[in-house]
Amino acid sequence: MLQEKSETVSLYVVEEQEIYREMYSYILPNRANIEILRVSGNGETGAMERAVSELRPNVMLLSVKKLDIDIIEELERIRNSYPRMGIVILLIFYSSQDIELLRRLALCGESGMALFLKQSLDKVDHLCQMITAVSQGQVILDPPLATFMFAGKPECPFLKQLTTRELEILSLLSQGYTNSAIAKTLFIDIKTVEHHLNSMYSKLKADPDYNSKHLRVSAARLYLETMGTLYQKEEPLVRAGER
Repeated sequence: MLQEKSETVSLYVVEEQEIYREMYSYILPNRANIEILRVSGNGETGAMERAVSELRPNVMLLSVKKLDIDIIEELERIRNSYPRMGIVILLIFYSSQDIELLRRLALCGESGMALFLKQSLDKVDHLCQMITAVSQGQVILDPPLATFMFAGKPECPFLKQLTTRELEILSLLSQGYTNSAIAKTLFIDIKTVEHHLNSMYSKLKADPDYNSKHLRVSAARLYLETMGTLYQKEEPLVRAGER
């Protein structure tokens, strides 16, 4: 049975970054019916399971730079042991090796779950709404993650030629990341990023329609169009009393 929207949601948070731990503690309770049970930076193996057993939260939020096999296996155990507890996972980076495990994690259990890239969230209200939705049993996937997890490679001749690593780099490029920012996010050398970009550009130049265009912009736009996430400017909201 889904919770009523007005019911307080108890939340246990595991967050690697100190600045976000402060935000969760002081901002979230003032923006929604959320009760913070604990905010921890301890993501060591076994620590999350012990905390969930002790606190019994409605929702657990885990925010990490990168998943590893131990974290995913622990989350799977938690999800199976506490089937009514929702889980929100915020990632900065994911590798091709994580995709199958994320898919398996999303499909196990019956409770709500959200998998989102941290850089996709830009408003506190969005995070609050996600936590509430997960507590009510909803499953929410960030579109780029959903594409990799369930749709395979997009149906686009250019993108179908790219390796998984090239798709990861192109995804970040399309979000405005510089070469150095891509290298930092993916934990690789900038020369490796440049090598993959040159490989992508060579594949793109094989299409005569793109040969004379700015390759970086063309690649990003083609990726966003294929993913269905090309930005469209929204009409401004009109408040009561305004015309």
